[in-house]
Amino acid sequence: MSVPIDDSGTYADRNSSSEAGRPYHVLFVCTGNTCRSPMAEGVFRKLIGDLPAGSPMEAISAGTMGLAGMPATELAIEVAGAYGVDLRLHRSQALTRPLLSRADLVLALAAEHYEICQNWGKPGEQLYLLRAFPQRPSDLRAHSIPDPIGGDRRRYEQVFFDIDEAVRRIFPAISHRAGIRHRRSD
Repeated sequence: MSVPIDDSGTYADRNSSSEAGRPYHVLFVCTGNTCRSPMAEGVFRKLIGDLPAGSPMEAISAGTMGLAGMPATELAIEVAGAYGVDLRLHRSQALTRPLLSRADLVLALAAEHYEICQNWGKPGEQLYLLRAFPQRPSDLRAHSIPDPIGGDRRRYEQVFFDIDEAVRRIFPAISHRAGIRHRRSD
């Protein structure tokens, strides 16, 4: 589920006048915001839920196509739900310049999303391909996660597994960027 955005493009559920103490915002970007980026947002939110209460991180997602108010696709809902990620309340939102500039970290699902965010001026230290984070590969397309739209359940599952693996792999590093220290389990 996405964080509500007001007409100015800022987060409607918190005071944006003070940067100190505000949550660390991670933005996942794909094309329509109905498959890949909601899955990534959902996995990330699930991991945030495993952190101690009050952990200063939030996840949102948006799409470069400009769709707003659309639910996640039926197969995205079914596949994510089978692995404990609930997308039933998700509604798509369009990527906007204010939304992009407000994010502390942008994780693009494919090369074309990365390039749009880069062309819109997102600083390089805040923009990565999800699958490549924290590296900057020369071949962006090789690290893109394919769009499952129009595919069967097996295709959606493969995309979900790719996203889940990537998000779980990078979550500790993003938590560290947000100032969250994980306890070592011995």
